[in-house]
Amino acid sequence: MNICFVSREYPTEDHAGGIGTYTEKTARALARLGERVSVITEAVDQPSVRVEEGVTVHRLPRSEGTRVGRLPHARTLARTRAVAEAVWQLAEPPDILQACEHGAEAFWYSLHAHPRTKLVTRLATPTAVVAELSPNAGLGALKVACLDWLERAQVRRSDAVFSMTDALADVVCRRWRIPRTEVATVHTGVDFAERFEADPAPLPPELEGVEFLLYFGRLEERKGVHILAEALPEILAAHPELHCVFAGNNFLSYRGGTMQEFVERCNAAYRDRLHFYPRVPQKQLHSLLAAALLAVLPSLWEALANATLEAQDMGRPVVATTGCGFGEVVEDGRTGLLVPPGDVAALRGALLDLLADRRALAEMSVAAKERTREVFSLDRTAQEHLAFYRALLDVPAPAPLGVVTA
Repeated sequence: MNICFVSREYPTEDHAGGIGTYTEKTARALARLGERVSVITEAVDQPSVRVEEGVTVHRLPRSEGTRVGRLPHARTLARTRAVAEAVWQLAEPPDILQACEHGAEAFWYSLHAHPRTKLVTRLATPTAVVAELSPNAGLGALKVACLDWLERAQVRRSDAVFSMTDALADVVCRRWRIPRTEVATVHTGVDFAERFEADPAPLPPELEGVEFLLYFGRLEERKGVHILAEALPEILAAHPELHCVFAGNNFLSYRGGTMQEFVERCNAAYRDRLHFYPRVPQKQLHSLLAAALLAVLPSLWEALANATLEAQDMGRPVVATTGCGFGEVVEDGRTGLLVPPGDVAALRGALLDLLADRRALAEMSVAAKERTREVFSLDRTAQEHLAFYRALLDVPAPAPLGVVTA
């Protein structure tokens, strides 16, 4: 099967978010299974085409929007056009072209006939949902509305759509009035623990021998970082040796400043026990997770978050929130704890309970790793992807080894 992924961000050049992380690991897993896999992404530095771990990666020049005028999301339109042109220039049309709805990267391609290729959209989280969860980030209403239209149009013109969780599929189908039966759920996988264990990165010197909680992801409102900021003072007061690490980009505004500044204001008495690392490569994140007591991911709403899978794969309990995709990964009371979103007292209580019961913390650590290996191993979820693609293409699954078919 010839599979082409589209993702503006893509490791190793760009570690900006979950779409790039998902694309890299899924593409790599499918290539390992013998499929022909390529990725169309955007270059951070120089454009290039090279094979990385069996995946042919096409890094396009950065789109500046000059070809589509001064319209809202001009760069988005230029980018989606550049993606379409790159697909048309491939030596052979792919059987599957997959892009996320977020950013509408396959919108231009979806406007044209593609009889030899099935266009698949994987739901990530629509921009309008992100904007509603981050009202203090200053996202322009007109730009959000335009991008919402582009994303919805791509989804409606796709040959198939799938979601990483039922929670996300439910939200998108209600919002865009899509029959729920038209959106499948295909799990996202993880191989984070084994990928970097042979050559771990050193911990930052200031964290050597230190117990710490770990938040990782963008420092933004929808991720609930402000809720954690307000919960922390009593936790740090009760545990004088405890530190808290924030690993993630900090480029969105919050109440006139940055989210880091808000966290620091809330915890001014404990500033020396807060640590911020704005751009953390996956290898460094591996070391942070290996040393952390637990991961805290207090999102107001979350489709899934690769962070959840990565933490559990490392055997780290996760304290997260109810009413979203976390509940399909975190088993409340077994692999972590789930609290209501936006509830400072509940988040504080859950963290204090775990910090006070190290036996429960250790048991959750074992269960978290078991849960991830059983359900979310990368090889298993790559096979789920292939089954979805084969059904779409009406291609039968290969016979098991040793079985002769008629």
